[in-house]
Amino acid sequence: MQDRMRKASLLWIAITALALVAVIWAGYWLFKDHGEETLPPASSPSLPKMANLPSKQAEINPPPKPTYAPDAPVLEQARQVLREGITPAEAFAMAATLPDKPERADAAFLLLEYAAESGNAEAAMAVGEYYDPSLELPSGSIRKNPAQAFEWYQIALAGGATESRNRLTDLRRWVVASAENGAADAQALLDAWP
Repeated sequence: MQDRMRKASLLWIAITALALVAVIWAGYWLFKDHGEETLPPASSPSLPKMANLPSKQAEINPPPKPTYAPDAPVLEQARQVLREGITPAEAFAMAATLPDKPERADAAFLLLEYAAESGNAEAAMAVGEYYDPSLELPSGSIRKNPAQAFEWYQIALAGGATESRNRLTDLRRWVVASAENGAADAQALLDAWP
């Protein structure tokens, strides 16, 4: 009798475990991102603002959606040379010689970031320019970020790229104006500015 109860108990545990696995599997497939990109609505509802208080978020537009195929030739060329091995100086030089195509900005950024992370001060300044919201330079799919721009400009300046001092001055003007308009991230950057 005990043996029969033990088998029934084990059977019940096995059935429960299988049911749990089936529920988890069904939930995974139901809520899985099936490769479709979904963007938030253009104007998502937000909490009402109190009268006369400025917005606390920076008004930085997102980068434009790339208009090229994910494996665009210039971008793939940059990825390939990085996989095969290239010196930072060669990567910096190659970034300047890429053909003028829509995916050029992203390909150049990959090469410049590699060179900058390897200690090339000019490349660090160029990477900062990609992030700098005060500049109207094409940045591909790289989102403008004043804090990142500040960090890269500081690295460039420390590495001897003295022209990054002018970029820091322009960036500071943009940060001050954004902070005056109530952007919390700009105010935080301004507070941390040496």
